[in-house]
Amino acid sequence: MAAKADTDIDTAKTYLRSLTKAGIIEVIQEASGHTEKRWKLAVDKGIEAPRLTRDGKPVTQGLANESMWRTMRMIRDFTFHELAALSSSSEVTVATETAKAYVKHLSAAGYLITVTKGHGKGAGGIPTRYRFNPARNSGPRPPMIQRTKTVYDPNLGKVVWQEEPDHDC
Repeated sequence: MAAKADTDIDTAKTYLRSLTKAGIIEVIQEASGHTEKRWKLAVDKGIEAPRLTRDGKPVTQGLANESMWRTMRMIRDFTFHELAALSSSSEVTVATETAKAYVKHLSAAGYLITVTKGHGKGAGGIPTRYRFNPARNSGPRPPMIQRTKTVYDPNLGKVVWQEEPDHDC
């Protein structure tokens, strides 16, 4: 099976154990002699492969970005405060600072259009209002802000924006 998936055998075994612990697959035949272990699908999780920890728990990393991406494509316009509030749910909490950073990078990459420029800092300031740019609706997977402060779009499979290097240093 690992060879058909073009992956390492240990990686495949670990993922199968995770799927079993999560109850997504069930063993229908144990390995013995010349027969291989066989599984059946117990719970269909859709088209995307489930992202699981070794314990079979769902991976939560990236859920805030998924929620913000989905929300900003649905609502007319927003500030980062509104985006954080509207993207939060009982499963995912989006911090305002997370929304602020995500909006900053997506705006720089052209995914967001500035509706009104904010002014002032702190509690008395007015935040910038944005609108999702429909021309940049690349697909269902949210663009990712990488450690190098680049924006990678998994729908396109490429880096779509990177910060200009500071040559004055």
